[in-house]
Amino acid sequence: MSTAVDFAARLIDPRAIAAAGHTAVLAYISPSRPGANFGAKPITADYARALTAAGLDIVSIWQYGKPGDPTPSDWTTGFDGGRRMAEQALATHLSVGAPRQAPIFFAVDEDITLSQWNSTAVEFFRGVNSVLGTAWTGIYGHARVCAWAIEDAVIGARGEFSWAWQTRAWSGTEREPRAVLYQRVIDTPSNPGPLIDGTRVDVNDILAADFGQWALDRSVSVPQFIEIDRLGPSHSPREGARVTNFVLHTQEGNGTAESLAAYLNNPANGVSYHYTLRDATVVRVVAEELASWSVLSANPFTVNLCFAGSRVAWSREQWLAIDGDLRIAAFLAVRSAHRHGYSTQVIGPDYHVADGITDHRYVTEALGIGSHTDVGPNFPWDVFAAHVASFASGGGGQTAIDARAAASPWLGARRTDGELITPDGAGRFAEFEHGYVYWHPATDAHAVPTAIMAKYAELGWETGPLGYPTAEHTELPDPRGSGPGLAQAFQGGVVYRRATQPAYWVHGAIGARWAAAGYENGELGWPASDETAHDDGVYQAFEFGRIYWVPEQIVALRNSGDPDTPLARPA
Repeated sequence: MSTAVDFAARLIDPRAIAAAGHTAVLAYISPSRPGANFGAKPITADYARALTAAGLDIVSIWQYGKPGDPTPSDWTTGFDGGRRMAEQALATHLSVGAPRQAPIFFAVDEDITLSQWNSTAVEFFRGVNSVLGTAWTGIYGHARVCAWAIEDAVIGARGEFSWAWQTRAWSGTEREPRAVLYQRVIDTPSNPGPLIDGTRVDVNDILAADFGQWALDRSVSVPQFIEIDRLGPSHSPREGARVTNFVLHTQEGNGTAESLAAYLNNPANGVSYHYTLRDATVVRVVAEELASWSVLSANPFTVNLCFAGSRVAWSREQWLAIDGDLRIAAFLAVRSAHRHGYSTQVIGPDYHVADGITDHRYVTEALGIGSHTDVGPNFPWDVFAAHVASFASGGGGQTAIDARAAASPWLGARRTDGELITPDGAGRFAEFEHGYVYWHPATDAHAVPTAIMAKYAELGWETGPLGYPTAEHTELPDPRGSGPGLAQAFQGGVVYRRATQPAYWVHGAIGARWAAAGYENGELGWPASDETAHDDGVYQAFEFGRIYWVPEQIVALRNSGDPDTPLARPA
């Protein structure tokens, strides 16, 4: 069984984690609470890249408060707390490289009762749902908490499993069979966890193929297969090369996916592939961030899969007899293409040089490298290409922008014929009567109302500091105003617009300090300006005060005469 580790004390060397036999890290995207100094809260984008380079999967988790500390347990803050923590969690999740279509697990790190769940905790998760959507909300807790979250439909599900991470603590002998993770080893002073790179860790059993890992592309339907990790030493670094092609191979032998993987994991044999596949079993031999030994000088820019037990001399009928495996290979190819950003076009005979999904013969004939001709002349390119097209379109003709528009009737009539490509080439957008819908593979599709668009346009749309929207807009009650306000989260912060007033951008350290003061319902009230340069730093005006930032220091002042009153942080 594959295992994942979680830890908060410091950022552990990813190579040491992989060397200890683990395949994933459950990583905190929450900050250290006041008075704590956790070196791994939150993780950084650089550390996430190092984890990926070491072949480790990553899952996002959030835990800010803790029982018995001045900062209360997250679940006790109810709907508003869930909404606000989810906004911060999502912003950090995306900023460190996670995709929008991956869950965030929120911790219930104590032995709460059903009464506490029903009165308060479930409302916290409904607040989280209002930002992330139920589909991308997960929970950490004892077996009963996981079951209650599933029953109340406040966490997402993938097939027979749900985004539930069960801890052994407070569970006794109970097990939640729908959980994707089980925390089996908990590091405590009386029962220390294993030591990796000088730091104790918790150990978790991975119970499902999809356990919330960032690397899995969830924009396409998943065919049924078993994926096994047999990562070995037969690989090389990519040396910064951009991945451009997914390449299919035959074995020219009678092996199984696992027996072929065992052969490849002996470096003395001088050959390897990223994946082996046979009879709906996929074995991962080399992480995609590394180069396998498959296609000579094309190794740095290719991902390679070998059909175990296959031969270049097979007839079309023999290939069609393993159509299930062809479909799985198409899924893996599309997953890889989406992950690395190359084309999903299928490049069969007659070959031409391009990004896309192809075979070893392409490397020989189009690139002029080597002499191999697999997968052979009878490979059913038409059938395989149809499978690729199905997965590349998400299994249907409706795009993510179409789906978001259908779920947002307030947008009104569509003004754009189709979708327009954003300047980065990766995103898309469409205009409607009362707003826009923006889509990017890292953030999914989100509608931006006209009331927010003026500020978005002022800051340069998606090419400016805001980036792409990461959640739907929220209406905020305003007892002191003339109507509800609006807020919408983007990759680079949140735009707030009070009714009849201009919109303002809140982000970074000033945004975090404003959040600590209670957002628009706290002592500072609503934003009244964007950030303004001041001496060696910046400040931002709010309804009842200002927040000043200079390197290493931030001060909040409430308007209360001359001089203004420094605003203390909440305990």
